[in-house]
Amino acid sequence: MDIVYSYKYINFLVLLLGLVIIIYFISKRFARQRLLKFGNFEVLEKVTEKGIIPGDIIPLIFRILMVILIVMALSEVELTQEVYLAKTDFVLAIDTSSSMLTPDYKPNRLELAKKTVIEWLSKLKNTRVGVVTFAGRSYLKTEPTSNLEKVREIIEKITSEKPAGTAIGEALITSSSLLQGSERNKTVILITDGRNNIGVSINESLKSLKKENIRVHAIGIGSKENRSIFIPPELKGENVTITRFPELDESTLKFIANETNGKYVYIDDPETFRKAFESEIELKKESMEIYKYLLLIASILLLVDWFLEITKYRSLP
Repeated sequence: MDIVYSYKYINFLVLLLGLVIIIYFISKRFARQRLLKFGNFEVLEKVTEKGIIPGDIIPLIFRILMVILIVMALSEVELTQEVYLAKTDFVLAIDTSSSMLTPDYKPNRLELAKKTVIEWLSKLKNTRVGVVTFAGRSYLKTEPTSNLEKVREIIEKITSEKPAGTAIGEALITSSSLLQGSERNKTVILITDGRNNIGVSINESLKSLKKENIRVHAIGIGSKENRSIFIPPELKGENVTITRFPELDESTLKFIANETNGKYVYIDDPETFRKAFESEIELKKESMEIYKYLLLIASILLLVDWFLEITKYRSLP
């Protein structure tokens, strides 16, 4: 959060502060002279109980604060912060097939996707998000909800699922059904490292998406190098198979994005992944004028100053 203000009254502030301090010491001097003529200064000095900070300095401090607050109010002080605004309802369609456990990203592709999604959720406000996962079939995890803490908990619990396969078409149909009836923009964010090899065809799923005017932003994750990654010992028995690259069907993902007026992004590092998500929401500066609060505080200080005039903190010579 930043504080923004104008400097056009800075000279006025310096002048007023100088006048307050000068008037204070001049009045103190004349009051002392009058007291020396007509009163017993030594007795009065004992009664006032001088401490570490002289009591008559406190009203001066209050008056200096009042001047500063009033000039700040005139200087158009604002509190500004950057917030993310989304005018869209989202469904996250996350690939949970065994290949997503491939450790070419640390600790693996699925965990990188989950971490990035959770970071993205923390920046959303007043947005509904649903979650669908898919392997050889699709699974509805939650309908679109504004309870983003619930969505975060669901994302954290996602693991690799069965049966084997990558049912992208079925996942898209499930996602489109969740966005029916939404009056906002509708977007499916598809995260996968594979190709549609089981279930509903891509063309069939596109009919459902176009009917509901849903955009698909496809995110492809995985290495493009022609190499093999073998099963690490810690993943044996987790329905993991040897993955040969490139397995990612970029042409189909680009086709889905183009047909739905979305976009396709290939992820080659965690930073690219984060930027792909942030591009779905608008970064905007939100400001709040606080001059009313400054004037209110100055008024309270004025009342306190008046009260001090009838206490032991009354300005004394």
